[in-house]
Amino acid sequence: MARADEALRTAEMAWKNAKGGSFGYFRSYIDVVEKTYAPLRECFAEPDLAGAIRGDAYWHLLSLDLAFRSTVTLLVSDLPPSMAPDNTDIRRANNEAHRRVIDDAIRELAQARAELNTLKELAVRPGLPLVLDTNVFHTWERPDQIDWPAVLRGWNEPDREARLVVPLRVVDELDKQKYGDGFLARSATKAVRFLQQTLAGRTGEAAAIRPGRSATLEVWIQTEDRGGDADLAILHCTSDLDVIRDGGARVVTGDLGMQLRAEHMGLRARLLPDNYKKKKDED
Repeated sequence: MARADEALRTAEMAWKNAKGGSFGYFRSYIDVVEKTYAPLRECFAEPDLAGAIRGDAYWHLLSLDLAFRSTVTLLVSDLPPSMAPDNTDIRRANNEAHRRVIDDAIRELAQARAELNTLKELAVRPGLPLVLDTNVFHTWERPDQIDWPAVLRGWNEPDREARLVVPLRVVDELDKQKYGDGFLARSATKAVRFLQQTLAGRTGEAAAIRPGRSATLEVWIQTEDRGGDADLAILHCTSDLDVIRDGGARVVTGDLGMQLRAEHMGLRARLLPDNYKKKKDED
């Protein structure tokens, strides 16, 4: 986290300085791309800041400038100085194009640093992050009915508070499942109602789920992965937390496939004890 923060601060300052470069926008632009590309690539995969600064705009401007310089060189070499063409308008247009790209990069870096600051605040929240899979709400007792200190001791993780994290994708899944008949719909409806009551007025915050349970509950909205693969979206949430907490996140699931995918991604999966499973006739 500290390394990423330093890379962003250094890059943002370098790009701001590029606006006042003494060798013109083109030279300043090329220099700052080369200076900041490698550090950003090492620290950030999403958003791909390195790919953005050396993307299509970079190669397009580079080719235009090289073509312009080659054309001017050929023209000037065949003409006496008094007849050399005035390229002021072309140079001004080139400078304006480079200035706009530099301004765009500065805005993107500032936005990335704001997002990183948000992640830093989330990283310092107390407790061991436990990312809850959708099936946890259907198969096991409600989170506030579980003795989390006892569960953590059983997982050989004693003396820690449970930080229960519900990915936004899980909320989406429960919202869809509550419309229908049968056990799944009733279970999803109760789960959504529990989340609403527990998190009422606490958007983006962690809420204590029950006195004496040593656990908090929050919805994770930072990973905007709401595509077709629900399991992967939940694992991405766990991965994000695992990174910002330096290996300190677990995914809680009863799905064997999810457990295997988690292990493949280098994540740790946990299964709640059987004594917390819902009874067959319980919904």
